[in-house]
Amino acid sequence: MSSVRALARENGFSLIEVLIALLVLAIGLLGMASLMLTSMKSNQSAYQRSQANWLAYDIAERMRLNRNVAITGNSYVVTTATATPSDPGCKANGCSATNVAQLDVHEWMTQLALAGVRGTVARLNTNQYTITISWQEDSSRACAPVNGTPQCSFVLRVNL
Repeated sequence: MSSVRALARENGFSLIEVLIALLVLAIGLLGMASLMLTSMKSNQSAYQRSQANWLAYDIAERMRLNRNVAITGNSYVVTTATATPSDPGCKANGCSATNVAQLDVHEWMTQLALAGVRGTVARLNTNQYTITISWQEDSSRACAPVNGTPQCSFVLRVNL
């Protein structure tokens, strides 16, 4: 009879073993949650950088397509104080080169607003421009802080 009791005690898990197993599982799940959070922050950062890259090349190609206006005037210069120009409404009937520039800037600044970024286009000389796209990113340590929030930017220098 005593040998049957000894076997019964050795067959099951004790409460302490179950609690230790739950603790190990909880630590693993917390690690996975932390990994997911870091992954989501990195995904958002990559998305913003991708948008900035696409938008910078978008306006650069628009300027290349309308090169004569871009190199002879300041139609494509955009500062932080520049308001979004109105749509010249010439798509249906055909646009002049100056209207194309106004339409390009209008569409580009609308896309900037939709993406949640800011952009500037500075003219360096006749055919050289610097395009800067900037955005705030709470999770980035790679960007310089402005007022405590990291300010990231993408800069593209273009020769037309």
